[in-house]
Amino acid sequence: MRNLSKFVNPLIQAGITAARKDGKTFIYSLRDAHTLLHTHNRHTPSEEGDYAGHVELPKWHVNLPKEGNMLGRVAIDDWKLGEFLYLPLRKYAQKGILVSGASGSGKTSAAKVIVEELVEEGIPALVFDYTQQWQRLLEKNTNEQMLDRYAEFGMRRSPKGFKGRVLNSAPQLDSLLGSAGATIVDLSDIYDSAERVNKVARMLDQILEYFQFQEDSEDLRLMIVVEEAHLWTSKDLPKDAVRFLDSAARLLRKKGVGVMLISQKISDFDPAMRSAMNISIVFRTKYEGDLRAVARMLGTDMSLTIPKLPVGYSSFHLADIGDSFVLAWRPTYSEP
Repeated sequence: MRNLSKFVNPLIQAGITAARKDGKTFIYSLRDAHTLLHTHNRHTPSEEGDYAGHVELPKWHVNLPKEGNMLGRVAIDDWKLGEFLYLPLRKYAQKGILVSGASGSGKTSAAKVIVEELVEEGIPALVFDYTQQWQRLLEKNTNEQMLDRYAEFGMRRSPKGFKGRVLNSAPQLDSLLGSAGATIVDLSDIYDSAERVNKVARMLDQILEYFQFQEDSEDLRLMIVVEEAHLWTSKDLPKDAVRFLDSAARLLRKKGVGVMLISQKISDFDPAMRSAMNISIVFRTKYEGDLRAVARMLGTDMSLTIPKLPVGYSSFHLADIGDSFVLAWRPTYSEP
């Protein structure tokens, strides 16, 4: 495990072209108020027709867990809200989570829901943050539209911020594991994408070195969140970069460390890496490469549904329980 740094060193010399986010942000309304989790998304006005009319969602047959962390509600036809999804994250998150979707589709908010639930249970989180969005995890939600939706998810109208700290450098691992909140590494002052990837790779390498001396554990001890994971798959980086990320996720899970990757695209990841992530969460996208990957992973019906998903809705697949389904994510307690 220790010498995985050989995969890190090439990153120092590599160049990477920053991913450009094109498209404009529009404010739109949906026919049914219950479908509105957020009011912004990167879609053109012509796409709003996708939300109109009767919508049938893919059929699924899964016995959902009856207890655990409440993540949201299963969506049924016409985007209506069905039964609550309770998932014991202590059991499942350690095996890896992959979250993907277009910019503005709700993937970071969903990731925050997962982190909120874990931090609430005393499991520390380490977040590599490029946009300063995660710093709002420490502040309570003041978005009135989201607060109005708490009741739909059985939530009390009691928003809150969570314990945590913001750093500009790697944390001391002993203090990290002993903390009771989120440690957010602010990388927003690093504009070059190669430097961002390299800095995160160095920190992951330090974490791997630390845990090689720790006993294997089936208990979740730490959740690591890697934003913009698609940067690791850039053609401008050596293939060893994404291989290192894959190796880190696989090796750390044996030590009780879960890794959550948040990416705009999943098709750039090797199929073996995608299948190794126990939980796959796909938000709205119209990228054909991703839709083909979803068709192979989750079936044609789900791949046809993905482009139509409202903001805050995703497909949800947990390898341990079978079929995928559409999930409406609960609002965050913290500032979105």
